[in-house]
Amino acid sequence: MNITHEKANEAVQQLCIEITKTDYTEKVETELKKYRKKAQIPGFRVGNAPMGLIKRNYEKPLIADEVNKITGETLYDYFKNNNIDIMFEPMLIEEKSTIDFEKNEDFVFTFEFAVQPKFELDFAALPLMKTFRIEATKEEIEDYMNQIRKRHGDYINPETAEDDDYISVKWNENETGFFFVKDLTEKGKEWFLGKKTDDQINVVFNEMFLSKENLKKFLKKSDDNFDETNVGGAEVTISSIGRVNLAEMNAEFFNKAFPDGSITSVAAFEKLAAQQIEAQWKQETDRKFMNDAITLLIQNVEMDMPEDYMKRYILKNNPDITEEKLTQEWKQYVESFKWQLIESKLGKDENIEVTIEDIKNHIRNFYYQNYFMQFNLADVEDRLNQLTEEAVKDKKQVKQLYDQLFDQKIMELLQTKMNIEELSGDFNQFVAFMTGKESEHAEGKKQKTESADGEEKPKKTRRSPVKKTD
Repeated sequence: MNITHEKANEAVQQLCIEITKTDYTEKVETELKKYRKKAQIPGFRVGNAPMGLIKRNYEKPLIADEVNKITGETLYDYFKNNNIDIMFEPMLIEEKSTIDFEKNEDFVFTFEFAVQPKFELDFAALPLMKTFRIEATKEEIEDYMNQIRKRHGDYINPETAEDDDYISVKWNENETGFFFVKDLTEKGKEWFLGKKTDDQINVVFNEMFLSKENLKKFLKKSDDNFDETNVGGAEVTISSIGRVNLAEMNAEFFNKAFPDGSITSVAAFEKLAAQQIEAQWKQETDRKFMNDAITLLIQNVEMDMPEDYMKRYILKNNPDITEEKLTQEWKQYVESFKWQLIESKLGKDENIEVTIEDIKNHIRNFYYQNYFMQFNLADVEDRLNQLTEEAVKDKKQVKQLYDQLFDQKIMELLQTKMNIEELSGDFNQFVAFMTGKESEHAEGKKQKTESADGEEKPKKTRRSPVKKTD
């Protein structure tokens, strides 16, 4: 075997692998003997067919398999042993290769490959980047707490209907339905608020609910048998009014709602509510952060991309893509490849790894948070471990979680390295930030300020990036 490495330039190079008969003969002969032992050929007992016949039937395919195997292993061993980081898969140069398994005994494979460009990630030199953290409002915190208090509250049948009640009604002798007052339109609320059991009310069903889904649920209709233009109305009679009184926030409530003893006071309950609400919004702010961080890095990290090779590679490996389409979408391709290189370098430079224990801990926490929060952790630990071990048997799911956790670690790393100015406020202020309509922000550290017209503005803090060390 002979290997020749040609460096016409640093970006795109060639590797020629010459394979002779001696490189594969021994392995092929061994495989032919195995084939002879188990070959079932008419006219011969198993294992007694002439070797000449075995060779005639199987030698060429075995040579092809072995030569291709040797070529692939040699190619990637060369890259590894010589510390060559490549982009994409190497492309075979057919006009410089000799590969005819029917006629030849010696073979030449010439590959063209692109070397990953060298570049630096100088975070200190990057422009300032604005991020946003959504803070829970008092109303959101109160609503979250009330939902939990309702779960542990007392069910009663009040005399008259109010906003938080649900009402059961009947009409046309055998038709029944129920609904929550909060799902009604303003007109619907006018019909029912303040009414009592056995009161009769003329309603128009189409004008009663805020959404079509609530209307279908009330009428017990599916998509197949629901005709919005033929709903009509009726005189309905209130058959019952239901209400769940909020549980008092005392020791008995905290013991029921949080049996692990993690929450024992109103202040701790309010803190938990804020954390849970902000954690839900964090997915949105994290997504915004990553989009902005990737864009900023792509725009500011300089690297020489082997564009001619990239275009030829894409066209060769994607027959559905035309040159015209590639030209139209070229900017997106370059940005995608550029981010892949940046992400790969971050992973290597910072030794980012996702272990099987990371994946197991993620799965275990998911099950606990979603299904076992009402139990003490120690009491359900064995069940959580059992569910986790079952889950990691799904290799597809494990791969998805690996990618998800790797992306999470990349994001957390960037949050420590980017030059960040953090804004914070409620969801409406975040929407304004997303759309670029946020107003001028008043200066001040960790303090909410107000504009001249009394409108509350997002507060902001600033953090510098981690400086490079020698």
